[in-house]
Amino acid sequence: MWRLLLKMAFPPMLAIIVMALYSIVDRAFVGNVIGVAALSGLSAAFPAQMVAVAIGLLTGLGGMSVVSRSLGARDVRQASRVIGATLAVLIPVYLIVTGVGLAYLRDIVNLMGASADTAGYARQYLVIILPGGLFSMLTMTANNLLMAEGRPGTATAVLAGGAVANVVLDALFILVFGWGITGAAAATVAAQGLATLCAVWFYLSGRSALRITPDALRPRPGLIREILALGAPICIIEIARSVVVVVINNILSDYPRGDGYIALFGVINSVLEFALAPFIGAALAYLPLAAYNYGARHYHRVRQAIWQSCLGATAAGAIMIAALLPLAGRIIGLFAESSALPPEAGDALRVALLALPIVGVEFIGSIAFQSLGKAWPSVALTITQRVIMLLAWVFALSGAFGVWGVWWSFPATDLTAMLLGLGALALVWRRVARWGEADYRRQGGIVNESPERPVAD
Repeated sequence: MWRLLLKMAFPPMLAIIVMALYSIVDRAFVGNVIGVAALSGLSAAFPAQMVAVAIGLLTGLGGMSVVSRSLGARDVRQASRVIGATLAVLIPVYLIVTGVGLAYLRDIVNLMGASADTAGYARQYLVIILPGGLFSMLTMTANNLLMAEGRPGTATAVLAGGAVANVVLDALFILVFGWGITGAAAATVAAQGLATLCAVWFYLSGRSALRITPDALRPRPGLIREILALGAPICIIEIARSVVVVVINNILSDYPRGDGYIALFGVINSVLEFALAPFIGAALAYLPLAAYNYGARHYHRVRQAIWQSCLGATAAGAIMIAALLPLAGRIIGLFAESSALPPEAGDALRVALLALPIVGVEFIGSIAFQSLGKAWPSVALTITQRVIMLLAWVFALSGAFGVWGVWWSFPATDLTAMLLGLGALALVWRRVARWGEADYRRQGGIVNESPERPVAD
């Protein structure tokens, strides 16, 4: 199990780092070349990008769970049918979200906390990012389906190619062509389009375990409902996270130098995306392994995945915090001149990173129910962890300590969320066999048909 977890966790960890590079590179170019006002506008636009990611995760992780369990049960035909079902969900949702976003762009930008000085930059960015969001959604979906069939290296290569292209195109569009924030948006969309083309080529080449056939492409209402139910937790979570960012942006905008604080918050979010890569990688490695062994009725392997992934994520968090805390001031300097951001920027980043060693348990706990096909307990747990608790801490601490309370709300949330995650994992540990056999009976199986698949806890 150790070898499997490392094999499955390392590529998605790299993939998350690669995805984080999109926002890091955009913000670094914008902050250094255009200025902090543009960086603040880009930070205000960030929640809209999170919605595009949420839609991609809706189909990607929903399909990932179905593919993993289907392959675990040796049902390749059902696994392949996920392709048609995900497309039937993704395309209409994209069209609706993009149409609404463009129609109400000015109101949305104001709602997200942009000031009169930064709203123009946010609109320039989003008018390109929103229509191009289809590439982000397709890439996210394909990446998760590749992970589900045991091809994490291919998934990482697809994303890495897009990230490298993003760096090159940012330099070309911003430094050479002088397109400003419009160039940053165009570079991101073009790079994600390239990643989408690479993923499509792989599936059409016949190398995938999933087979693209007329049967696989035909939408099936039952499968669509299952994907929606399983993908809804992470989709709701991402949308709720975008709402949290909007709330924090508006809180920060009320302080003196509010645009500077919003820009700093955007920088902290970019660094956190990078820093959380080991934990998301561990969770994404845990999900298909737990789902596969749950479908195969190897419940002891599900328990192995729990404790080994938590231990590995905790060790990775300790290494990450030891590496990042001493460099916090220099990291901030990558995004803009230090004098242009609030003077406490480096210390604010250090505070936000303090709880990294315990975050892994939180992430794995929040995804544990989803790996067993139990979507809505995962929704309730993660919304509580990442939305309700964070908002409660933000309002309480900012009311008591001002802007520093906003930064301290991050480690406070991580601590309380970790305790809830531990409780969720303890419940899964105790009941996984009982739930698995109940699901097996509902599917028409015979309990204890093989001594290699024990029922007893």
